[in-house]
Amino acid sequence: MNFNIKFKNPFKRLANTIGEDSGTKKRTFIKTDKQIYTLLGIAFAVSAVALICYWLLKERPYYVGLLAENDELIKTLKFTRDKLKKIHENTVAGYEERLKNEYIPKSIYDDKTNDYEQKLASYKDKYIPKEEHEKQVVELEQRLKEESLSEEGSSKKEFEQKITALEQKVSILEDKNLDLKETLEKSAEFIKGEKDALETMLLLERKKALIPSLVMPETKNNALTADTLKKLVDIKEKLKKIDEMNIPLKSETYFGMGLVSYYNKQLDEAIEQWENAVSLNKNNLKAYICLGIVYNEENMSDNAMKILKRALDINPKYATIHLTLARIYEQKGVLDDAIYEYSKALEINPETVDIHNKLGILYEKKGLKEEAKKSFAQYEKLKGGK
Repeated sequence: MNFNIKFKNPFKRLANTIGEDSGTKKRTFIKTDKQIYTLLGIAFAVSAVALICYWLLKERPYYVGLLAENDELIKTLKFTRDKLKKIHENTVAGYEERLKNEYIPKSIYDDKTNDYEQKLASYKDKYIPKEEHEKQVVELEQRLKEESLSEEGSSKKEFEQKITALEQKVSILEDKNLDLKETLEKSAEFIKGEKDALETMLLLERKKALIPSLVMPETKNNALTADTLKKLVDIKEKLKKIDEMNIPLKSETYFGMGLVSYYNKQLDEAIEQWENAVSLNKNNLKAYICLGIVYNEENMSDNAMKILKRALDINPKYATIHLTLARIYEQKGVLDDAIYEYSKALEINPETVDIHNKLGILYEKKGLKEEAKKSFAQYEKLKGGK
């Protein structure tokens, strides 16, 4: 009986069991898919956040730094380009100046030649030839000679008497002036000896007073006493009087007189005396430098730059000329030219400590941080090595 109930409609029970199992499995399968999608979404979100953090914290600063380095490199390249451009412009200007001074246009020469030819043609119409003139002069002299021979003896005697009287007067004047001539010669010799002694004294007293050859701020003697300066001024005034007597002085003497005038605050006299020194000795570079400094102090910076460039034409390897010119450019605010001249001075004398510091300051003003950093580093290195 129980056996029959248990196995009643077995196929129907099997179908119900399969349906229940299928429904259960189906519900479990849908739930698993949602979990997977959720996990994938979370993983994607975490990956995105990680990538964004990686970009913001590492990649972005790297690219920002790279861009900054590129900007600095571009600035350095622009400065190098401007520097090379300035060198090129200076070279071209130098050649143009040489062409201007050494040559004249052929048209001017041709115009002058035509002018002279026209004048020569007009002279042929207005004047007689030189040979004909000489011939006529000879004929006139011959006629005068013949006429003089035909004159009466009394006229000839009067003429001879006049000549004799004139000769006697000349002789008397010569006798009177003989002593004066000897006196003048002795005076000239005495003044010349006095000039030589004063020139030597000026040089010795200047060295004794520790007055250097240049009036640059770092070499200028600011401890010069009034008594010492007065003594030097007295010597200078005596030499000045000798110069007014048209007795030539040495180029070095004019240079020393200019230094004394400068320390005595007579800048116009200093300029005149240094110009005399340069006119007598074109290679007196110290006089050129002093002139450039004083011209600049008197607000004549154009004259200062002109005279210093003339000195560079004589000796481009004189570092002090480049240094003086660089300071004038810096004062005028022409930073590129100032950097160029400071660099030239540094090429000639690489161990000049202060120039490295000055270049660093100018590079900073130009925005060239890398160049400024190098200059300051070299300045600290040389300063520490002293």
